Amino acid sequence: MTVAPAFAALDADDIARMLPHRHPFLLLDRVIELEPGVAGTAIKNISVSDPVLAGHFPGRMIYPGVLLVECIAQLAAVVYGSGALSAAGSADLSAAAGRVGYLAEISRVKFLQPVRPGDQLLIKAKTTTRVGSLMSVQGQISVGRDLVMTARLGVTERTDH
Repeated sequence: MTVAPAFAALDADDIARMLPHRHPFLLLDRVIELEPGVAGTAIKNISVSDPVLAGHFPGRMIYPGVLLVECIAQLAAVVYGSGALSAAGSADLSAAAGRVGYLAEISRVKFLQPVRPGDQLLIKAKTTTRVGSLMSVQGQISVGRDLVMTARLGVTERTDH
């Protein structure tokens, strides 16, 4: 499948139009690869100024694992939202926000290394199966060449908007 030019890469403003999340829970900085409805790759930069790091943990800051899971879930929403827009022949990114559903399942999560301030995350999400509005997504996060986390998620897509 060829990636539509409108979805070739997405900056933070594009992502904010596609997702209903807002600061401080809009977690993706940039989408660098996108195959609408199938897979995507995003970047998130971990900054020492992120308020969550002040309490997790003082003296040894580690980015929370649950937020790593959320990074994959948000990328999955961009992937399936772009797929719906592509199928409809639309480039209106804000129309995707109404399709964002819920995280239904988290399984097979493995945290392999801690994520710390200064790390740049490479986040990958790929849809593996779909039944109605429920999708299975395989995700992984790397820092450089090191795999730091893997997970399988079940996510829903809203179709009642």
